[in-house]
Amino acid sequence: MIRNSVVAKIWLTIISLFIVVLLLLSIFLEQLFDNYFLKSEEDRLDERMAHMAEVLTNPGYSQTEATLIINELAVEENAEKPMQIDPPSSETLIAHLKPEDLKILVSGQAVIQRGKSPYWEPKLDKTEDSFWVLQPLIVRGEVVGLLFVVQPIHAAQAVGKLRELLFFSAGLGVVLATGLAFVVSKNLSNPLLQMNKVAKQMMEGDFHGKVQVVTQDEVGMLGQSLNTLAYKLEENIDNLEREKEQLASIITSMSDGVISADLNGAITLANPQARRMIRGQWLVETGDPSGKTLPRDLYDFEQSVMKNRQILLDELHWQGRVLLITMAPLYEKDGDTLRGVVAVLRDVTEERTLDKMRKDFIANVSHELRTPLAMMQGYSEALLDEFGDDPEQRQELTQIILDETHRMRRLVNDLLDLAQLESGQFQMSEEELDMANLIRRVGRKFATVSNERGVGLDLHIDESKLPMLVYGDPDRLEQVFTNLVDNAFRHTPSGGRLTLDVTADDTLIRIAVKDTGEGIPQEDLPFVFERFYKVDKARTRSKGGTGLGLAITHNIVKSHHGDIVVESEVGKGTTFNVLLPRYNG
Repeated sequence: MIRNSVVAKIWLTIISLFIVVLLLLSIFLEQLFDNYFLKSEEDRLDERMAHMAEVLTNPGYSQTEATLIINELAVEENAEKPMQIDPPSSETLIAHLKPEDLKILVSGQAVIQRGKSPYWEPKLDKTEDSFWVLQPLIVRGEVVGLLFVVQPIHAAQAVGKLRELLFFSAGLGVVLATGLAFVVSKNLSNPLLQMNKVAKQMMEGDFHGKVQVVTQDEVGMLGQSLNTLAYKLEENIDNLEREKEQLASIITSMSDGVISADLNGAITLANPQARRMIRGQWLVETGDPSGKTLPRDLYDFEQSVMKNRQILLDELHWQGRVLLITMAPLYEKDGDTLRGVVAVLRDVTEERTLDKMRKDFIANVSHELRTPLAMMQGYSEALLDEFGDDPEQRQELTQIILDETHRMRRLVNDLLDLAQLESGQFQMSEEELDMANLIRRVGRKFATVSNERGVGLDLHIDESKLPMLVYGDPDRLEQVFTNLVDNAFRHTPSGGRLTLDVTADDTLIRIAVKDTGEGIPQEDLPFVFERFYKVDKARTRSKGGTGLGLAITHNIVKSHHGDIVVESEVGKGTTFNVLLPRYNG
């Protein structure tokens, strides 16, 4: 707790420093006063002992007078009664002295000691708070005796009182310093705590917190800098967000697909147009229309771009669509380290289709109309020439002419519908509808055809994903699946099976129309959705198609923002996968 608190750290630091300083100062002052008072006592006692010795050795005083004077002097010093020790007795006392003390005595100076008296008489024993003094008595240059005095140390009491006063002052100082240090540390730490709070808010994305600056010192300057930093960061992030939203809007509104990927091919950015363009390829390659990595062709392009470090321009043919690819490398800030690629996918199918249509339209229409017109012309001329007298034969000729007329009418109607779809003028009545119900309705429509042709019809709907809602034109969507199922029946021999499989995820609904019929060669798959295109190169009419049904189906699905993907293998069957965006209200 203390290690994480600035207040506690500052407070403990100030208190510790204050206590150490007071403790050292108290010890120093105690030693200073102790030495000063004791030295003063020793000097005064030395002078008084010299005076006493002078009185005792002065021949002008009798022994009684001398004794009376030194006793009075002892009383003035609050000392014990002085004792004069003659040489025979002094030898025992001198034996307790140190050599350096003996040298002092011999020089005629007094020996002053602090502590317990070494003299043998118990009545003169004193505690350590006393001075005992030996003063040599010198007469005509010879030591005739020793004067022994014991005096209590009056300075010890003063020093004791001083020590108590010092420690009391130190304790009081510590208490006052504690409060002062707490206030100082609290005032110093409050801005730091505010800065920490504001920094945490900035870390969480909230830049509205501000530090209350009340001083102009270093801490106040730091608070002002933090406030400025928060303002600048908020401003920069707002600008970045606006630029990001603007860029996202631009990319989303682009008609071209924009996609970026890292070095491993994982997609990091893709606008809706790009996902629509590549989800069919995802479905073919992985079975999942919502993949997270580049399709194989784009991944190969990425490897080439990273190897050559140049912009790549190429074309892809996916499910009947022609995509113009422009892919460029992306670098890190150093301008040399690759971090991925960015690609722009432009669907030029319409442009290429229009170019091809300009070349093929006249030939295709001429081919489709030539035979019925020739038949109508021939049978009409036969009727005009009154060919045959049999009424039944004439009726048969008339019926053929009528059938060919109906077929030409269907052809013209299909051409008109296709033209409207491709020009964007086709009117649809969109509403919310359940694809499961629509597929069930289509299945019931072809139940009789299934029995007549001996082709099994299975319907599989994922009940756990109901309702499967889309927003579109129910008649046109029914037309889509009617065309697909009708084609499947016409290309599946008796004994085969046809399956309608309906599944969904959170964003897409997938309707698969599978058959076990003839199949489509791989080289023809990219062109099955083109107008007038037939896998039957002889263009036989045994199966009654005009070559426009899949083109109309493809355009209706596109008008519903969906996609249609075909998979086929010759001799095993064909699967048409229709992907429609799921409607969530």
